[in-house]
Amino acid sequence: MNQLSDRLLDFIYPTTCHYCQRALTHGRQLCTPCRDSLHFVEPPFCSRCGECYDGSIKSKFICPNCHDLKLNFDFARAALHSDGEGRALVHDLKYRHQIHLSVEIARLLEYALEDTRFAPYKKSGILIPVPLHWLRLRKRRFNQSEEIARSLEKLTTFTTLNALKRIRNTQTQTRFTRKQRLENLKGAFRLKPRFQSIIRDHPVILVDDVFTTGSTANECAKVLTENGATRVAVLTLLRG
Repeated sequence: MNQLSDRLLDFIYPTTCHYCQRALTHGRQLCTPCRDSLHFVEPPFCSRCGECYDGSIKSKFICPNCHDLKLNFDFARAALHSDGEGRALVHDLKYRHQIHLSVEIARLLEYALEDTRFAPYKKSGILIPVPLHWLRLRKRRFNQSEEIARSLEKLTTFTTLNALKRIRNTQTQTRFTRKQRLENLKGAFRLKPRFQSIIRDHPVILVDDVFTTGSTANECAKVLTENGATRVAVLTLLRG
């Protein structure tokens, strides 16, 4: 049924590649050459935060930034590096309100989900998007992380729950160190009470658009594990 509806929409509203304007079908937003040209995250990268490294490192390793930190999530995995066309994709979704791009971003996240570490999450895992504070949500009118999670839900067997609430509109963290970001976000999130029984004893995949220092993901994961989630992994499109 989805394929039929996609073909019908292609006929009524022909789509083109978001980058090169090549004609597309089946509801796609990126042509194959443009998709293949994206800067995908590949090993070697830190097994905790996913920070990428050059060279040939064949064994599992934890980067220096993670050695002295107690993280509340098992690992973070991104699909793309935060540069070039990948960054433009997120920018156009968030700031140009091109919400339809969430579908293509979800398809890119499927690549990251091939990481074998997600295997324990695929049986009963739940997708939970990182929330926006209500003031930012009112200004933007949508939460890009929720749009991505909802689109990914349609491509997988996962269920999406908008289970977290941001209760503090924290200071912008652009110029903060990693340690300052972690302190700035303490107590900024809360689980909506009606979801506690649902996430209890389930693994959770926390969904966001970008992973930079991991401070937001770490605080969200803390709330989720304190409320009964068995484990938390972080899934993002970009790794900053």
